[in-house]
Amino acid sequence: MPEPILPASADNPIGGTRLITEARKAIDKQLRETQRWLLGTLANINTTRITINSSVYEYQISPFGLQSVVTELVRRLEDPQPGANVLVNRVVAGYEIGTAAEITNLATLTTDYTRTVTSVLTSDPWQRRVALIRARVFEQMQGFGGETAADLARVLSTGIENGKNPLAVAKDLRARFDVSRSRAERIARTEITGALRRAKLDEAEDARVNIGIRTLEMHLSALSPTTRASHAARHGRLFTVQEVREWYTQDGNGINCKCNVVSVLVDADNNPLSTRSIDRAIAARVRFDANG
Repeated sequence: MPEPILPASADNPIGGTRLITEARKAIDKQLRETQRWLLGTLANINTTRITINSSVYEYQISPFGLQSVVTELVRRLEDPQPGANVLVNRVVAGYEIGTAAEITNLATLTTDYTRTVTSVLTSDPWQRRVALIRARVFEQMQGFGGETAADLARVLSTGIENGKNPLAVAKDLRARFDVSRSRAERIARTEITGALRRAKLDEAEDARVNIGIRTLEMHLSALSPTTRASHAARHGRLFTVQEVREWYTQDGNGINCKCNVVSVLVDADNNPLSTRSIDRAIAARVRFDANG
């Protein structure tokens, strides 16, 4: 009985590193350009230092002028942006890669599966799923841009209104940009790896419903020092597609997750038709647990 095709990397079963890096760089580029513009704008505002009991700074900018800066900041971060477009395209690429991987795996497991990558990727159901993914991810990035703009505007406005040292305001803005960059990277990693997994689950479910191919999903964890215990505990265990989907909606399980799933053929009683890959995965989990 053919064995399922396992990921090439045991340390990063889900893969997607190149796609994540490309998306992260594009978003980071936009944030850095906005940071340079905002810090340059702050530096060009004339200030007067006033010392009574302590030093405060009077910024020579009118409320209208400050509002104009905030409006431009929002425009730069909320409008359709290159970084968001790159992320959307990389998420879709991840979904395509995941679909192709599942097609290859199912075709290896059984001759009952005769679909080709081209036929699936050009089908209406697949195209509709991709359209929904595009819309959702782009909307998420617009929300990210709006929240980032609001946070930065608050830091800038509060610093100016309270007469804070311009150098301290600039430091606060840099720190806020750093937080936004970390959050953007987390979004990119989560969305791309999620797309890779979701594509495999979607095709496995479609093959079960429309072709009658019975499979369960074997969980594959990275089993690395940073692996969450709840993720490692699932390594080598079998779950239905719905069980996998539900688990990833709970407790932030999908955030920064490198786990993968692979379809395994089962009989009418959900017993695997071959256990070699499962046995090896379970043995790896036992060794991981033994090493603490």
